[in-house]
Amino acid sequence: MSYWAVVQTVSKMEHIVRRDIEKTNHGAFLPTCARFWKVDGRDYAKERPLFGGYVFFLTNGEDWAGIPDIHGVYRVLSSRVLDGEMKRMMLNHAAGEHNETMAPRYTKYFRPDRYLSSEKRKSRKPRPSKRARSSACA
Repeated sequence: MSYWAVVQTVSKMEHIVRRDIEKTNHGAFLPTCARFWKVDGRDYAKERPLFGGYVFFLTNGEDWAGIPDIHGVYRVLSSRVLDGEMKRMMLNHAAGEHNETMAPRYTKYFRPDRYLSSEKRKSRKPRPSKRARSSACA
């Protein structure tokens, strides 16, 4: 009988552990959430694990051979995850329920109103070079 189990991992190694679990012919699932934001008109995105330090894997009975020996695995938790919970987690992950879109922000160097208005920016009067200024003083 197959069921979902949980592995506790070392911090920031969830993606590596998931990849190595899949190499042992076990199904692995790492739910992630994405954060999207804009700064000065440029798009940024970052994806991170939804449950930091945990990876879910599909196993048959007590067949965990090789999983505790994977680099980055702290321990295999003995509790089973219910099928209904895994289905809900997978559907929410696929639908992007946990993704977050932040409001755009602007730094002091970028003003969108400058680009939207029809006003022309005043140009500065050209400044003479250092050589011209030093010869004028002498």
